[in-house]
Amino acid sequence: MEHVLDAVVAAETPLVLLTGFAGTGRTTLLARLGERREADGRHVSALRFTSAGDVVPAHFAVLPDGRGASSAARLRGPVRGEPAWATIGPADGAADDPAVALRAARAAAAALRRTGEDTVLLLDDLQWIDRNSLAVLEALVRLPSGQSPTCVGALRVPLTGAAARYGAEVLARLRAEHLVTTLRLPPLTGPALAGRLHETLRAAPDAALADHVRAVSRGVPAAVSDALEDLRRREAIRVVDRTARLVPAAVAGEPEPAGEYVRVVRELGPEAWEAAKAMALLCPLGPAAPPLAAQALGTSREELLRRLEVLRAAGVVHRGRVAWRFPVPWLATALAASCGPYERRLLAAAAVEALWSGDATCADAGYRAHLLADAGPLVDPGRAAAELVRHATEAPEAGAAPRWLTAAAGLAGDRVQRAGVLLALAAVHDRHGRYEESLRITRLASGEGADGFEAGSLLVRGLSGTGDVTTLRAIADGDEELPGGLTASTALRALACALLDRWPEAEKLAEAAGPAERAPASSGGTLRVPEPWAVATHLIRTLGALWQGRAEPFERSLLDRDRWPAAEPDRTRQREAHLTGLLVNGELHRAEQLLAAEHASWSDTDVANRTMAAVLHGNFRDAAELACRSVARRSAPGSAASTAGMVHGAVSALVRQARLTTARELLTATTRPPSVLAHLPAFAEAQLDRALGDARGAAGRLTAALAAAAERGLVAGCDAAYAELADLALDAGDRKTAHRCLVAAERLARALPTGRATLSARFVRAVVVRDPAAATGCLELARDRGQPFELPVVLARLVKHGVAEPALLSEAYELMGGTGDLLHRAKTRTLMREHGVVVPGRRNTVAENERLLATLAAEGLSNKQIAAALRTSEKSVEGRLSRLFTRSGYRSRIELSAAIANGELAF
Repeated sequence: MEHVLDAVVAAETPLVLLTGFAGTGRTTLLARLGERREADGRHVSALRFTSAGDVVPAHFAVLPDGRGASSAARLRGPVRGEPAWATIGPADGAADDPAVALRAARAAAAALRRTGEDTVLLLDDLQWIDRNSLAVLEALVRLPSGQSPTCVGALRVPLTGAAARYGAEVLARLRAEHLVTTLRLPPLTGPALAGRLHETLRAAPDAALADHVRAVSRGVPAAVSDALEDLRRREAIRVVDRTARLVPAAVAGEPEPAGEYVRVVRELGPEAWEAAKAMALLCPLGPAAPPLAAQALGTSREELLRRLEVLRAAGVVHRGRVAWRFPVPWLATALAASCGPYERRLLAAAAVEALWSGDATCADAGYRAHLLADAGPLVDPGRAAAELVRHATEAPEAGAAPRWLTAAAGLAGDRVQRAGVLLALAAVHDRHGRYEESLRITRLASGEGADGFEAGSLLVRGLSGTGDVTTLRAIADGDEELPGGLTASTALRALACALLDRWPEAEKLAEAAGPAERAPASSGGTLRVPEPWAVATHLIRTLGALWQGRAEPFERSLLDRDRWPAAEPDRTRQREAHLTGLLVNGELHRAEQLLAAEHASWSDTDVANRTMAAVLHGNFRDAAELACRSVARRSAPGSAASTAGMVHGAVSALVRQARLTTARELLTATTRPPSVLAHLPAFAEAQLDRALGDARGAAGRLTAALAAAAERGLVAGCDAAYAELADLALDAGDRKTAHRCLVAAERLARALPTGRATLSARFVRAVVVRDPAAATGCLELARDRGQPFELPVVLARLVKHGVAEPALLSEAYELMGGTGDLLHRAKTRTLMREHGVVVPGRRNTVAENERLLATLAAEGLSNKQIAAALRTSEKSVEGRLSRLFTRSGYRSRIELSAAIANGELAF
């Protein structure tokens, strides 16, 4: 917008016209121009033409979201000076008599000059100008230099009324004499749209949000503003890691009918308004829409087409070769939402009947489902309910699925059908992390007679998600009555224990529920679908044993994949659970083998497992982005082992990138009781403590978390924690703790001989007792595993403790550079200097030091915290920051943070 303002100010013609489609920001530009000219000491007068043919004073205001308002109802105060609008308004006969037009123009100019020299006259909504006022304006523009004010007008295109009939001739004459400059306001695209979103939300938009707003608004500023306001109202935007992220599950639903863009259509009159609303709801039906709209409005098709032509002339609709359409989807959505409940139901019912009869067609299944939900009981309830359930089942991730299922529940023919639909609805809410809604609807379903493990599992997960630990404990302890028979209730108690991290009890209860009788997937006979509780208890037994350090049931289950359920979603549930078991234990290669065997890729897996894999691969940025997006969308289960693993991995990745505040935010957003494998996030928090210079606090947190895990009988992830604690203890000279870590790490490696557990045990033995053979074995195993997440750190720490050659530091340093591990690279540079190893690229080193400092500052850390993280003095940090701000040109940490987030800061 600034470049257009500059062009207006630089224009040398007495008239400047700002043209554009409805909602492209013409009024906003006039408002900002008025502010800018007043700041320059120029007097500004403003008029607004109305659809009724009036001319009213306007005092432009820029609304909080950046939009301009010039409506007389929004005046902030009186227009300064004499009301020149009174003399510029319609002068009878001016269009037919140039002398009348000239006298009116001179009177208006004199009135404006009395307010001061160099007056700027702003004219809004020139598309409504009448013939006489147009003649006066032309005469005003033609006055000699020094007598005419600078006129800047906003003109919506395409033109209507007098502006269309006579405006073209006037513009042609003024252009021929170089008296007018025309500037067209295009829709916002690319960086301009992202900039508008950033300005409004005070956070950089993610790609999904920018793409969504672009798609629904087509870049029209008024539609952009209205769409953003609606997304914020429905909490479909969440800011995580200084990024505004779209929550797709919250996007669906009806917007508020109010808005600047909708007001444009209202001003076209009641007949056009009613036609616009009807067509907005029916337009996806293509050629069938106009006759249906005419019938619903009680008018002829010819009359409807006349109204549509009014809308077309105003740029609201477009007439294609076979059908009408709305060029800006947001406007159609907002207009449809403006229909009253009964009006909407009638229109939807007519559309549904036309679709069912074959008089209309539409390939958009989502639109058909919306019509069915709107039509309600005005159409065949049984058929409508069945179709709604089918649509929701085929598109369970669609944001509108809850709306469709809610409508289907209202149309259900009996309690049994209604209970089934309600359970499906509760499951959708559960999947999207809306546990309060899931719990409420599950209880409604139970009131309708829903019984069994499915209803009970939704109840238990809902209690866990809402943090109702008291009721969850009562269920686990057998003090609550549960749905289903003895087997189902025992399985539900096992699930409750698992969600409370009471895995030994969960495993015993799962065993008590009985074995899962499952036919092999490739048996050739009729596949037996296991009881709903059977899959759950099998996974609780398998993973419960693994988390306690007994791998046999887990390994046996991996070998017996042909006995996994063949039907979805149970097959995917098995795959994801086993991937979690492997990834939490650092078994990346085996996880990829499982994926290949299941003919899947990482893109097919859930976000938590995908994040853990990205961390182990060394793709720290991808991992952090996946985790932050998951938090924003609540797409990872609130209480699941995979979520704990995701948080542990993502926080580790963020710490290594020096994004310490973001790491803290992620921990805060994801760790609340009850939590499965709660010690894993605690291990990650210890890494954060260490990065902030609190080595003692990190050791204390690791010790407490390991003790808590041991009390619950859990060892998952403890192998790496023993290695971390041993490293901290040796740095602090605490050999007693280091020896305890050695005993515990080797005991765990014997019980659970995974690659990482063995690596950790060898590392601890190598550094604690300075065992060369253990050091060699540790190095060989780390190389064989080839994980960028662990290999460079193992190399550097072996050298630090004097059990490996310093030359290995160069390799570690290079590997850390490939992952963006700023913190460990900084520590490794210090080690390299201490051991006389050349640090490559002095210029690159300086740039990387600046990048590390800028990242810590942008994270909002105090100078004291930065000094602790960099192991230097506050005074040194103060000086380095001062030089950084001077070099970069940024004046504050907020600006620096925005520049880093936008990729604008180069080193």
